[in-house]
Amino acid sequence: MDFLKKWIDIHTKDSITILKKPLIVEEFGRIIKVEDIEQRDSFLTNVYSYIYEGTKNSSGGLAGAMIWQIMSEGMESYYDGYQLVLSQSPSTTKIISDQSARMVALELPVPTQN
Repeated sequence: MDFLKKWIDIHTKDSITILKKPLIVEEFGRIIKVEDIEQRDSFLTNVYSYIYEGTKNSSGGLAGAMIWQIMSEGMESYYDGYQLVLSQSPSTTKIISDQSARMVALELPVPTQN
């Protein structure tokens, strides 16, 4: 988590000062075994809380996150250990849903194209 927080902080600063575009943390996740769902949920809760606070406080430098990888049932041949099947993980699904609602509530400005 310390590495991830530093990585997000450095890239958020760069997105504000150098790129002048918002950062979206993409394709993050945690390898999971069925018995480790609580660990994954704890990891996601921590990451999402950090991203939420960073988004709220970064003046547009941080815009959100996308988890790797959400799949539907029947896609077992594509599983890589990071997969999340929402219908099989109600607790994780709730964490993602709650984060989405919190991010929407921030009412961030939508970028316009020039």
